[in-house]
Amino acid sequence: MAKMKCLCRILLLMLCISFLSCGSVKDDFLPKLQIYVLDVGQGDCILLRTLKGDVLIDAGTEASQETLCLRLKQLGVEEIALAIFTHLDEDHIGGADGVLTNFSVHEVWVNLGPSEEACVAALTAALEAQGIPGRSVAAGCSRNIGEVSFYVMSPFSEVSEGGNADSIVLKVTCGEISALFSGDADLSTEQALLSFYGRAHLDCDIYKVGHHGSNTSTGLEFLQSMTPDYAVISCGRGNSFGHPHGEVLLRLEQLGITVLRTDLEGEILLETDGKTIRQARTY
Repeated sequence: MAKMKCLCRILLLMLCISFLSCGSVKDDFLPKLQIYVLDVGQGDCILLRTLKGDVLIDAGTEASQETLCLRLKQLGVEEIALAIFTHLDEDHIGGADGVLTNFSVHEVWVNLGPSEEACVAALTAALEAQGIPGRSVAAGCSRNIGEVSFYVMSPFSEVSEGGNADSIVLKVTCGEISALFSGDADLSTEQALLSFYGRAHLDCDIYKVGHHGSNTSTGLEFLQSMTPDYAVISCGRGNSFGHPHGEVLLRLEQLGITVLRTDLEGEILLETDGKTIRQARTY
């Protein structure tokens, strides 16, 4: 009986050690790129955090400017290595002047064109006040920040009218993982990308859904070419445009793509170590 009790104690001790060992396993996932899809209501703003600097894609609306700047400060952002404004719609550049004023922005990519919109005037004035020359970009322009590469796929000309079709379409690559950010690029731009690049160059793991999920973007052939695992949609809760549209959501569902939406989830964070992707908590 004594031997049996001793054996039971040994087995119990071994189980406890095994349990404690499993519980103490450390998470060795070290993100090299963090993609924050910030909640700016009915607009776009994405913060890309690399080990060598922060990159901002678009800046939401004027109404969300104060909230955006506060959130960036909460995240510890002080300097922005590169700010990219995909096109001149207010829901993409409305907060740009606030960002340029409150943070040290080293470089700006934006294709400015003739416009009487107040948001464009505010952006232009902020660029001048901060002494930052906005760089016009077209397909083929690229930049590396540490281990992360940024490649402009569209537009095909630096001459821009600032509309949706002229949106800067950007492919971001970190190791084996890539993400495609398309601004408000429409179906005609998607077809141009398909014709020029073909499927191999459009393949990506994460897709920022064009035009907030509008049916003027995200065509079936374009989606099938990209084959993303994640699709993120930036749109405002109960917005008057009905974004995202049902047919776009249906396409995404039929292709088995995980959909993440700011109107339902708020801020979204995806992280990669260059090999895998995980969704993380932001608060």
